[in-house]
Amino acid sequence: MKYPNSQSVILTILALWILWSFGFQTLWARYATELDGVVVSSLDKPSKGAPRYATEYVVRDASNHDTPYVAGPTDAFLERSIPVGSRIEKKWGQLGYRLDDRWRSFPVTFYSAVMGAAFFMLFWAALVQWRTRE
Repeated sequence: MKYPNSQSVILTILALWILWSFGFQTLWARYATELDGVVVSSLDKPSKGAPRYATEYVVRDASNHDTPYVAGPTDAFLERSIPVGSRIEKKWGQLGYRLDDRWRSFPVTFYSAVMGAAFFMLFWAALVQWRTRE
């Protein structure tokens, strides 16, 4: 029995880590977020400007239903420190969102390059493994 090539194992682990952290925990979390309403409460914890602070929001929709939302310090979340009274419209399936009728985009080019590199690493690992089995 032949063991996997160490180069292919390292490439596979690195690629899977990138897919998990950048793909699932960032892209998917942002993609699946859905908010539509007005910010009625905004609280920065521990405080605005602190390293890696978060903002806890309450967003009220058109039917007066309140939705809690926590914006953290990564691209997976919407902007932090949005003032009370601001209107947020973030649809499921979009990476960008509207804040007071201004479009807030997502760094699609960067994440496309990172995800492309991860898939290339998986392809390269499979190729390395295939070549060592011959």
